[in-house]
Amino acid sequence: MPGHEYDEYTGFADRLADCVRRIIRAEFLKPVRILDKHDGSPVTHIDQAVEDELRTLIQSHYPQHGISGEERGDTRLESEFIWILDPVDGTLPLLAGIPVFGTLIALLHHHRPVIGIIDMPVTGERWLGVEGRPTFRNGEAVRVRSCADLAAALLSTSNPDYYGDSDRPALQSLREACRWTVYGGSCLANGRLASGWIDLGIDVQFAIHDYLALVPVIRGAGGVISDWQGAELSFNSGDRIVAAGDPRVRDRALQVLQNLA
Repeated sequence: MPGHEYDEYTGFADRLADCVRRIIRAEFLKPVRILDKHDGSPVTHIDQAVEDELRTLIQSHYPQHGISGEERGDTRLESEFIWILDPVDGTLPLLAGIPVFGTLIALLHHHRPVIGIIDMPVTGERWLGVEGRPTFRNGEAVRVRSCADLAAALLSTSNPDYYGDSDRPALQSLREACRWTVYGGSCLANGRLASGWIDLGIDVQFAIHDYLALVPVIRGAGGVISDWQGAELSFNSGDRIVAAGDPRVRDRALQVLQNLA
């Protein structure tokens, strides 16, 4: 992708996050209208309003681009560029009034993530990752930390309730191998990993909207992120991801996961 297009789309993605942050901040801790999606998970009027705003802005500026959103579906997936939207990553924390939820925005080029944003509207933090460039949090470059051994690692996962019978042994094995485990950080945990606070993250039952924005953020900070087989993440990846600040910890985690396969 030519450099000027990186600049143009990066600036636009940043403006998208500014717009939706205002919506979420205005609605946070107010009564929320809740609907159940087909899979039983909740969606709120805030999720829908944020995605609608994102779609309107993208379509007005780049009508030729595709969009895949968690709440409103897919359009123009044959396009060279596709925006991937998770309007509220962490709807349950939103319902509980716990500010670890955020907005995830990714831009794909030929189905590969090249721009990613993690925006935390309540804490006022934003991580911006662009392929081939350092990752920034609120305008300052961030870096993962070194951790060579699982026994010294801090592990993060969103919610142990997401793990079914086939996945639970993997979580248990990594919990036993790592020094500590923290739960429920939503996308904020991945920002903290990029900033050197968390060493390893695993998750299951994730859609592309939940993880493609993380790829440029974590890689630009010096980390690694893949599926549980170690393959790169793209539009067609599955629902299991693993990320680490230090590639050595990710490789050891993959060994644990593959020994259970």
